[in-house]
Amino acid sequence: MKKILILIVLLGLLYPDRPLAQNSIKLYPYQMIPSHHPDYLRHHVKSPDASFFNNKIQFIALRDLSGDYKQKLDQWVVKDKLGDILWVSYPLVFQDNLKEVVAEIKKRNLYLFDLWGYIPGSGPGGYWTQFVIPDGVLNLFETELGDRWLGMDNGEQDGRYVGSFAPRMYPLGADRRQQYFNFQRHFQEMGDQLGNKMATLVSLNFGHYFLKEGVYTLIGAETAQGLPNSQIYYSFIRGAGKQYGVNWFGNASVWNRWGYKTYDSNATNIDEDYGSGGPLKGTSLGLLKRLIYTHLMYDCVAVGFEGSMRIDDKQLSPIGKIQQSAVKWIDKHGDPGIMYTPVALMTDFFSGWSFPRHLYSGQAYKVWGNLPYELPDYLTDGMLDILYPGYQDASYYKDERGFIAPNPYGDIADCLMSDAPLWVLKQYPVLVIADELRPGKEINDKLNAYVNEGGHLVITAGSLKNMPDGIAGIRTGEKTVVCTAPVTYKGQSLKERAPYTLAELVYPASATVLQKSNELPAAVELNAGKGKVTVLASPYGVTEQPQCELPVKVMEEKPLDKPYPILNHTKALMEDIFASMQLFETNPELSLVTCSRGSGEYTVLISNEYWEPKDFSIRAKTGKIVSIKELPTDCSEMKAVGYTPKVMLNTSVGKNTSHTIAGGNVRIFRVRLDNEADVAVMPESIPVPNTTGRALVLRNIRDVKEEILSRPTFFEHYDRVVIDWRYLHNKEKEALRQEAGWLGRQKLKMTVDLTSGLNLYPDLRIVNNDPPFYQKSMEIMKGVIDKMEILGADELLISTQRTIENNYTMEQFYASLKESFQVLSDYAAKRNIRLLLRQSVSRTPDTIEGLQKLVGEVNRPNFTLAPALSLLLNNEAGLDDDLNRLKQMDIRDILISAPEKDIHGQLWNTNAPLYRSGKATLIRKILAAFPQANYVMDGLYTSQDEEYMDGKAMDEFVTKK
Repeated sequence: MKKILILIVLLGLLYPDRPLAQNSIKLYPYQMIPSHHPDYLRHHVKSPDASFFNNKIQFIALRDLSGDYKQKLDQWVVKDKLGDILWVSYPLVFQDNLKEVVAEIKKRNLYLFDLWGYIPGSGPGGYWTQFVIPDGVLNLFETELGDRWLGMDNGEQDGRYVGSFAPRMYPLGADRRQQYFNFQRHFQEMGDQLGNKMATLVSLNFGHYFLKEGVYTLIGAETAQGLPNSQIYYSFIRGAGKQYGVNWFGNASVWNRWGYKTYDSNATNIDEDYGSGGPLKGTSLGLLKRLIYTHLMYDCVAVGFEGSMRIDDKQLSPIGKIQQSAVKWIDKHGDPGIMYTPVALMTDFFSGWSFPRHLYSGQAYKVWGNLPYELPDYLTDGMLDILYPGYQDASYYKDERGFIAPNPYGDIADCLMSDAPLWVLKQYPVLVIADELRPGKEINDKLNAYVNEGGHLVITAGSLKNMPDGIAGIRTGEKTVVCTAPVTYKGQSLKERAPYTLAELVYPASATVLQKSNELPAAVELNAGKGKVTVLASPYGVTEQPQCELPVKVMEEKPLDKPYPILNHTKALMEDIFASMQLFETNPELSLVTCSRGSGEYTVLISNEYWEPKDFSIRAKTGKIVSIKELPTDCSEMKAVGYTPKVMLNTSVGKNTSHTIAGGNVRIFRVRLDNEADVAVMPESIPVPNTTGRALVLRNIRDVKEEILSRPTFFEHYDRVVIDWRYLHNKEKEALRQEAGWLGRQKLKMTVDLTSGLNLYPDLRIVNNDPPFYQKSMEIMKGVIDKMEILGADELLISTQRTIENNYTMEQFYASLKESFQVLSDYAAKRNIRLLLRQSVSRTPDTIEGLQKLVGEVNRPNFTLAPALSLLLNNEAGLDDDLNRLKQMDIRDILISAPEKDIHGQLWNTNAPLYRSGKATLIRKILAAFPQANYVMDGLYTSQDEEYMDGKAMDEFVTKK
C-alpha cells in the first residue's frame, strides 16, 4: 500500500499545477565545524565536531544510573537501542560506586552528558538544591572519559534568571549593557560552581550570551513543556552555534503547563494539576514526534526526549517507541543533509530580546527580564511573526498551537547578533536587521562589505541613521515625516491602521523606489558591488502609536495583543523577500523544513500542527522536480492513548494520503531537482583567523572583564590588553584571583604598565637618590609583579624617569637605573614575566642610542626595548640610524601611536591615533623593519570607533605572518 501511495504522490499532486516564478536561489550546503572556528583554540572548552559522533546523529536517552546500572545500560542502550548519550541527573556525582559506573561508561564507549538538577540559591534539604560537586569527581570524568564527558548542565537557567533574578536586580532599570553584565556575572558564578565545562539546555533564547563564554560543549533547547516555539528556539541556537563555533542538540519535554505524560501504572491523570501525570497529560505524542523529527532536520548532532520512555521500567512506552523508531529511521535513511537557512535576522548584541510572553513571567514584552520592549524590539517580534505566524501562542493553548507554527516561506531563518563576523554573515544570502543596531564604524563597514561581496541587506531607517557612512551610498537625511496616506507597492494600495513615520532617505539616482507614500519613498533598493540593499524608510517598521489597550495581559487560551504591530507595507515587502528565498512550498497552513544533500537532492519535512487533516503538496519554486520519494516514519503512535492533547480527544485526525497529511502528523520526502534548477551553490565561507599579536591599552578602567564584555568583537582584533599598574596596586590579591579565572579562560594575554607611576614624585622612582622613598617604590613595583603572577599577566611595561634636579650626579643616576632594572628583571624572571622598556619622551635616556646602551648594560634575557612608533616618526631625520640600531636588538613589541605638534612645530602629544597621522609611507617603513613584532595600540582613543579605525589602519599598513 505504501508503494502505491508513493507512486501516486510521485505522479500526482506533488508536482505544481501552475507555472511558478523562478527564484535565484543561493545554497550554502556546508556543515558547521567547531574546530574550524577562529575561537576554537582560544575557547576553554572545545565543542565536538560531528566526526566526534562518528558523523552520525546520536540519540540521548538514559537519565538515571543508580541501582543496577549495568542492567539499565543493557536495556536502554543495547536492547532498546534508544541512544548512546547518557543524560543523567546530578545525584550520580554522589554515588558510592561512581568510579565503577564511569569505568563501565568508558568500557562501552558511551557519552556522559549534561548532569542536570542544579538550582542556584537553593540550600540543602531536598532534591532541588545548589549542590556542591565532591572533590575529584570532575577530574575523574575528565581523565577517564576525556571528550566523551560533555559537561555539567546549565539547564533552563536563562528562564530561571529572567523569572527569578532579573526582576530583583538593582538598579532595576539599568541600561541593556549593564543588564548583560548582570546576566554574565550570574552565569559565570554558575560555571565556576560546576567546573566550567558545561552544556546548556536553554529555556529562553539567551544562548548567544552563553556560548560567547567559551565553556560550552553543546547547546539545545527544552521544547514543548510550558516553553516557547521550537522553530525560533533553534533559529537562535543555530545562529549562536555558527557565530561561536558550538554544535547543538535537540530535546523535547513530556511536560506542559498542566502536567506530564507518563504511561506508568501509578499515573494519576488528575485534571489541572501541574504535578500530575498520565497518558492524557503533558505533551501529546503527535507533538513529541513532530519535534524529534524536526530536530533531526535542524543539523543537530544529537536528539532525544526528556523522559517517560518506559512503562514501569518493564517495556517501552509509546514515547520510547517514537525515539526508537527515529533511531531506525536515521539508520535506514541517513542524515537528512544541511538545513537550508538562507535568511539571517540580526539583533544588536546588547539587545537581550526575548519572546513576548513565556512561562517565567506574567508580564509581556520584556527584554533582559525587566526592561520593557522598545519599538525596535517589536520589530524583532514582527519579523519573526512573518516567518512563524502565531509563534507567541506556544504553551498558552491546550491544543498545543504555536510550538511548531505554520511557516508560509519555510523554516528558513537563523538569528545572529551584531558581533557576528563577516565570514559568518557571508553564509546567508539575505541579512535582515531586525532591531536597532548601535552606532559604530565597525558594524557599518561590516554591513557594507556584506553587500559588496554579494549579500542582500534589509535595514530600516532606525539602524541606517546609526551607520556613519551609510550603506552602499544610501543614508538618512535630517527630516522625518508623519504620513497617513496608503503606501503604493507593486500597483497595490496598502492602507495603514495608524499614522506612521518615514525618514528622509538620500540615495543615488540608480536606486529603485519600491514603495511610496504619495511621492515620499517608503522603501528603496540599490544594487551595489555583487549584492544589494533594501532600505525601509520607517524607523522600525512598526506602528508608533499603541494599537491595543495597555497594560497587555498574559492569559492562557487567548492570543497576545500586539501594541505595536508591524506596518502593512513593511510586512508586504518582507513577505516578498522571504518568498524569494523559497526552494519548495506547500500549504501555508503547514510547516516545511528543507535540507540539502548535494547534487540537487533534498530532504523535505512537512508537519501539521492542526488536529485535523490538511491538504498538502510539495511544489518546487525553482527548477523542476524529477523524482520524489517518501521516507516513511512509523505511525503507530497515532493509535496510542495520548496521541492528541486531551482537549482534542474527539477530533478526527484523519490519515495520511497522497492528498492529505493527518492531524498532528509529520511526513518526510527525498526530492531531486533537475540540473537546470536556478540554484547556485555558494562557495564555502572560510573562517577568518582572529588578529593575534595586537594589544589594546585600557585606560582608567574599573574592571578588565567588563571592558572586554563592552567590546563584543574584542577577540577578532586583539589578544592582549595593557592595564595601568594602579589597577593591580589598589586591589586585594583575593579580588585578583577571582578575576583571573574568567580572564584565563578567555586566554586573554595581559601586560601591566608602570609608566604613569614612574614620575619621581609623587608616585614612583626608579633611582635610589632618596633611600626611604626609593625602597617604598621598589616594594610597590615588586608587589605589582606579585599580583601580575596572580592575574596571569606576563609582561611589564616600564620606563626610565626624569633626571634628579639636585644632589645626584648623572653617573649615580645611570648606575642606579641599571641596578634597579636588574633587580626588577631578576624578580620578574622568577615569575616568568618579561620587562619591556618603553621608549618615552623626555625621560632619560630618551634616544634609541641611549636606550640600546642601557638595555645592553642591564643584560637580562627578560629585559628588552619596546620602541614607540610616535617617537620614531618624530625623529624623521635620524630614522634610518634608529632603525639600524633597533635591528641589532631583540625587538618583540612596538608601541603604536602617532605624534602631534602644535602650530610652532613643538611636540605635544605622543599618543595620537594612528589613522590621523598622515605618514603612511614612514609607518610602513618602520613596521616592515620588524615583521614579527607585536603591536601595542597605545593611542588616546575617545571612542571604540577610534580604536576600530586604528586597528583598520594597522591592517592596511602591515600583514602579520
